[in-house]
Amino acid sequence: MAIVIQEEKRQINWFALGVVIFIITIIFGGMYYLFFVQPSLIEKSTSPQLQSIKGLSKIKLDPEAIINNPRFQILKQYVNPIEIGQVGKENPFLKQ
Repeated sequence: MAIVIQEEKRQINWFALGVVIFIITIIFGGMYYLFFVQPSLIEKSTSPQLQSIKGLSKIKLDPEAIINNPRFQILKQYVNPIEIGQVGKENPFLKQ
């Protein structure tokens, strides 16, 4: 009488394998959309007037014209300017 010893065949856990494949697919899909897909949301959500900043670069600012403007001159200052004393700590390494 012979004794036959066979190894049990390992059953594949299909659920765990499916979860691992799903997670790997999500990671690679996220990497693809993060690095390779060009976003078009910004162009669609802004108005056509804001898409071009060439007009902003052509604006010339003249501070004297603003200060000497009569509308600016009639403005009143209701709050006193803030007086700032010594800012920060004294340097302990300086020789006095």
